[in-house]
Amino acid sequence: MNTENINSLSQIDPDYIKIGVIVFIIILVMFFLFTILRNVLAYRLKNKIIDKGLPESQVRAILQNDNSQYVNIKWFAILLGTGIGLFIVKLSQPLGIHSFAIMAVSISISFLSYHLYLQRKTT
Repeated sequence: MNTENINSLSQIDPDYIKIGVIVFIIILVMFFLFTILRNVLAYRLKNKIIDKGLPESQVRAILQNDNSQYVNIKWFAILLGTGIGLFIVKLSQPLGIHSFAIMAVSISISFLSYHLYLQRKTT
């Protein structure tokens, strides 16, 4: 490792690293809570469907998840947006709070592109 890389790493303010870690932890906790909430609500929905005694064809239509075949495209869009964001952050040195804004915008654009892709495919 040459001294330029070491100097560029030492220029990052520790407060920005702490902010990044805190945001990452908050995202993980929210993802965990949303996953639990989704599973609980899906369980309750399935129980109500069983209690109603709906025909199997209607149950399949209600519980069908059409977007499961596009999971690879979703992750491609997210990782591509993250990579582009990191590239732009690298070009806009020195690192600062604008780096988080660049990453947020690039990931948001990747989610928007995935959403538009799904709309085009389903219609």
